[in-house]
Amino acid sequence: MPPVTEHLSGLSFFFPARDEELNIEPMVARALAVLPMYADWVEVTIVDDGSSDRTGAIADALARADPRVKVLHHRPGRGYGGAVRAGLMSATQPFVFFTDGDQQFDVADFDKLIGALGPGVDAVIGYRLQLAYPWRHLVVSGVYNRVIRLLFSGGWRDVDCAFKLFRADVFARVPLNRVHSNGAFFSPELLITLRANGIVMREVGIPHHPRVHHEPKGTSPEAIVKAIRDLLLLRLSLWLRPR
Repeated sequence: MPPVTEHLSGLSFFFPARDEELNIEPMVARALAVLPMYADWVEVTIVDDGSSDRTGAIADALARADPRVKVLHHRPGRGYGGAVRAGLMSATQPFVFFTDGDQQFDVADFDKLIGALGPGVDAVIGYRLQLAYPWRHLVVSGVYNRVIRLLFSGGWRDVDCAFKLFRADVFARVPLNRVHSNGAFFSPELLITLRANGIVMREVGIPHHPRVHHEPKGTSPEAIVKAIRDLLLLRLSLWLRPR
């Protein structure tokens, strides 16, 4: 495993976006201003997941203006997990980093991830130092993380934190087709699957900021029901798996 220095040979960065037209340009501008300080080559991929606003058009304009920017369009949308899966599969560089497209994380905090990615560490998983959410989302997130820890004996502080850095070869060792969810359960299932296959992960605290534009999309009743269904199916499959 190659050692990590303060400057990577190449970094694939992506973020999923669904109806985030006011966030796209500042997200890309921030990434292109910050990430080249840490990598010789940076590619930025916007995963437009079934947007009904101008997200796709703005993303295309940004890609035309800068060869480092790429766009994946999903019509219809594949769901949050499907968008993250597509972003991971599109990565071409030795390291891959993703966050959400809502500006609730600052790409400049990438230094915290790279600082924790030492020899022998395959991935660095962020956890939110504080949750900048309305009360309903806080309750859902708190209960969800406790249930995950109870059912899967995981020590993760925050399974859904969308601030993660991986060595790209992780997904050669553990193909993404082993992760089945395309919804909100994708991130927990990804971590559970990677851990079960010997991937070494380290956690680091990341600041979380209030949304400035648009509304959060992850706590709709439909999303919650689907996440619970996927969670129970995975727990059952692990119980039934031959040892």
